[in-house]
Parts: sequence; C-alpha cells; structure tokens
Amino acid sequence: MSKVSKLVTSSDGCEIFAEGAGNLDGPTIVLVHGLGSSTVVFNNLFKDDQLLSKVYLVRYDMRSHGRSGRPANQSDYSSPNFASDFMAVVEGFNRQNPYLLGWSLGGTVVTDVCTHCPAGYVAGIIYVSALPYIGAIMMDLGKECLKNLHPRLLTQDAADALKARIDFVDSTINDCNASNWDDRLLWVGAFSHLNANDVLNAMSRQQDPEPLFAAGRGGLRLLHLYGDADQQLDNVVAEAQVSKHFINKKVVVIKGGGHALFYEFQGQVVEELLAFVTK
Repeated sequence: MSKVSKLVTSSDGCEIFAEGAGNLDGPTIVLVHGLGSSTVVFNNLFKDDQLLSKVYLVRYDMRSHGRSGRPANQSDYSSPNFASDFMAVVEGFNRQNPYLLGWSLGGTVVTDVCTHCPAGYVAGIIYVSALPYIGAIMMDLGKECLKNLHPRLLTQDAADALKARIDFVDSTINDCNASNWDDRLLWVGAFSHLNANDVLNAMSRQQDPEPLFAAGRGGLRLLHLYGDADQQLDNVVAEAQVSKHFINKKVVVIKGGGHALFYEFQGQVVEELLAFVTK
C-alpha cells in the first residue's frame, strides 16, 4: 500500500510533516508520538498489513520534532497551536472524524483537541502509555526513572545530554537486544535532533484538563492501553485521575508491557485498535 508524505501548514505558519497509508475507505487513526521521537517510532505499524487493510493511518511530527517546523519562541507552543497542527494534518489528508492515538507526551494533544477543536471533531481517543495533559498530574504519573532523566535532557553538557537521550529511549523498550538494535538507533537519532530548548518548548504549554473530562462525561469513546512494566510512567495514576471521567471506555493492561507498548506488543495492540475503531 502506497504511503503519502506531505508538509501541511498550521494556523501560525508552522509546517508540519505528516504521512498517511492504508485503506482510504476505513476509519482514520492519527498517531501522535512522544517526547523526542518522531513518525519513525510508528514504522512497524505502517508495515502492519492487518491494520492497513482495515484503517487509514496518519502520523505526523509534532512541532519542534522530526521534519516539522521548530519555532524559537515558547509562545509558539501554545495549546491552540497544537490543536491547529492536528486539524491541519487531518484536513491535509481530507479525513473526517478521526481517532486520535497519543503515545506518551503525544497524549497531551487530546487535551488540546478537546479544548480548541469543534465538538465531535474526533470519533474517539486512544491512550497508549499516555500523559493526558501537562500539569500537576505529571508529579504523580512520572516514575523516578523519568524524573531523573528530565534535568539531564535539559543540560548544556553535550556528552551527558546525548547519554540522557540514549537512556530515555532505552527506558521505553524493555527488551532491547540485537533484534531491535536498528530501531533503537533510529529512535535515539530522532531525539538527538532536539536541543534543550526544543525539549522545554514541547512541555511548556498550559493545559486545562476540564474540557477533556467534560468530553469523557459527554460520551467520547476512550481506549486506554498500558503495560504493567512501564519504566517511565505509573499509568494507574492516569487511569485513576483521567479515565474515570469517561463513561464510554475500555482499559487494557498488558502484562509485561513497557512504555513503547505498540512496539513490543504490536499484535495485541493492533487487535485492540481494530476492535475499537471498527466497533
């Protein structure tokens, strides 16, 4: 199945790199990556014939990541801008009523969308080991591994900054071995494109979770996937503080699953995705 790549322009002029592939007649899932990564983390999903035969996949690089624009000012990383990026991607591929899959930091885009996009813009939410919003929840949700990495990702010490990016990637994949070494290098390379200012900007915007909670109470569908061996996040916190607001939800905890759940447990995740979006 052919893959389409394009640059779309957000409302503030920032260019967003995006790709699409799959069944144009099926439901759409827009994949949003986590901190320091890019569309490359979803390479395996973009090769999954079972998934591509039934849905249309779209993935994009968040601003300051990958091949998307990298505005210099922190004011350019506002919640309305992140929502506009998402809409520019959806409309750039001429898709309607997509599902939004947010992995890790990518989960925060759900809150931007619920706050600034028209009601009913998305058909449902898929959290995968997700940070639901930027705010106080981060103190409880982040494990010691992540808290220890945070200052090192912002350091001006070039050697330690690179080592921190390697350690960050290694903490997303529990079974890092020779069979996935190439992917590991690709993910580390993606994070190496971000300097300290990029990392800070990606996590700087103010978000109000109430529109997210209201959407959940209003019936917006949620699939919450996480593993019980995640080194970075205590996902039970997100389930307790966020998923509880959703009256129409399914929570799936995968035994032995780490942070990059879609990578190490691809088959099980794909099965859950298809059941959710084709229901």
